[in-house]
Amino acid sequence: MELNAAILITIALCIMGQTIAWLWQMYTKNTDIVDITWALLIVVCGLVYVWMATGNYFHRYIVLLIPVAWYARLAWHLIDRYKVEHEDGRYQQLRAHWSDNAQVKLFIFFMFQALLAFAFSYPVYIIASANHSLDIFDGLGIAVAVISLFGVTLSDYQLRQFKRNKNSQGKVCNIGLWRYSRHPNYFFEWTHWFAYPLIGWHAEQGWLLFIYPILMLLFLLKLTGIPFNEEQNIRSKGYAYREYQKQTNKFFLGPTKSNAS
Repeated sequence: MELNAAILITIALCIMGQTIAWLWQMYTKNTDIVDITWALLIVVCGLVYVWMATGNYFHRYIVLLIPVAWYARLAWHLIDRYKVEHEDGRYQQLRAHWSDNAQVKLFIFFMFQALLAFAFSYPVYIIASANHSLDIFDGLGIAVAVISLFGVTLSDYQLRQFKRNKNSQGKVCNIGLWRYSRHPNYFFEWTHWFAYPLIGWHAEQGWLLFIYPILMLLFLLKLTGIPFNEEQNIRSKGYAYREYQKQTNKFFLGPTKSNAS
């Protein structure tokens, strides 16, 4: 099947998926569903591309590990912490800010997330269409993906264990990887995007894959990732989080500021 057909199908799936999520949000008054749907749509689009692409078997099925398995893991993590009766503070703030015509603005927001799901799933098609022989770049890409998967899984596990401790109420998670970065999960989310240009090094549109680590870094540092997360942590933890900000690197892993001198 042609690329145009794949694009039309995945765009339609993204719009349909986020429209259903928006309707669910209207019913539950909980916007958290947008994150779950975003991750699931990347998985679904990835599966469509695996089916429709014409690359060799390795490059078609390696994307079942990245990003299909990657975002399936993320979707499960988000589903596991999803509570219909409790909306994340970031979205509570957004809903309050958009009090006038909130649902119209939320619909636009959901459609923007649909566009992002399509855009960030497109590397799957590029890789799954590659026909070059397996080489060292593929091996390096797999290594980056595996290390990143280990890092993000460990980060999520450490945060989950911290939150389950009754004594951690109102405190800041600064154990494990969270001692060396305020957002180690986002850091490894970012590093995994370097796997795509490596695995797609010789692909026809492989040059496009170098854009994605830059885009993801921009989104995490300036747009939808860290800024909203830090604002919410300051609102919920106050002075404790401000002290954590002073002592701990914002994004990249490194020694605590108190030990960095």
